[in-house]
Amino acid sequence: MNINFEYYKVFYVIAKNKNITKAANELNISQPAISRMLKTMEDQMNTKLFVRKNKGVILTHEGNELYRLISSEINNIIKAENDFSKLINNNTIKIAVNKSILNYLINENKIDKILKSNKNVNFINAEDFDLLNNQLSNNLIDFAYILEPLNYQFNDNIKFKKLGELHLIFVSNSKDDKISDKPLVMLENKRLNAIYDDYIRNSNISVNKIKVYDHDNICPIIINGYANGFLIKEFVINELNNNLLYEIPLFSKTITIDMGILYNINNKLKVEQLLSNIIN
Repeated sequence: MNINFEYYKVFYVIAKNKNITKAANELNISQPAISRMLKTMEDQMNTKLFVRKNKGVILTHEGNELYRLISSEINNIIKAENDFSKLINNNTIKIAVNKSILNYLINENKIDKILKSNKNVNFINAEDFDLLNNQLSNNLIDFAYILEPLNYQFNDNIKFKKLGELHLIFVSNSKDDKISDKPLVMLENKRLNAIYDDYIRNSNISVNKIKVYDHDNICPIIINGYANGFLIKEFVINELNNNLLYEIPLFSKTITIDMGILYNINNKLKVEQLLSNIIN
């Protein structure tokens, strides 16, 4: 099993408190988010860890065994994290971002100030919004570069600041293809799925779908001719310029997607200093 450490931490705090609400308060994570993380962990382990009661939860036999095996280690790691965080807090910039957005920011020279600073810079993957909510709420990262999270409710102290617009385009490895010529590879994203479905329905076409969870995985599928699909134009400029991909116009108007930063309002001053006072 390849389970994220944060899930073990969530499990440990729930088990220690015997209550999901108390665990959510201790971890500074919303109760729905902590419940989703627990369900993901149980699904990955293929076993139930807790039985829910009116006034809290109790460990199952399997949950009790897991708690026995990891409790002392998790407690030590949490303490070490807190101590280490205090030690490096003023000397390290911690940014969550996925590979596609990071490449775009670097290629467009949009993070020069950060990369040329006299501080250490840690880039952390930003694919899991539950973990991102936890990391931002507990100041484990400074901020995140992401596409606007329209379909996820972050904690009240987490805010999104738009920095710019990106553009959604339809692409193929052949300039003569149509949307119905091949399967459609799609990023598993509620907002983007709505755009795909609206276009397919309005065009009265039938097309098979391939769904992926990482934008970086779409490009090679299209380049190798297995499917056509929608990509963010700014992320594939090199491929378009080198004729590895061809943009096929589909829409009567440009479809834009906001990109920006997600940050904890309690950490606003530091983020302002890092990003040249872009936050109002």
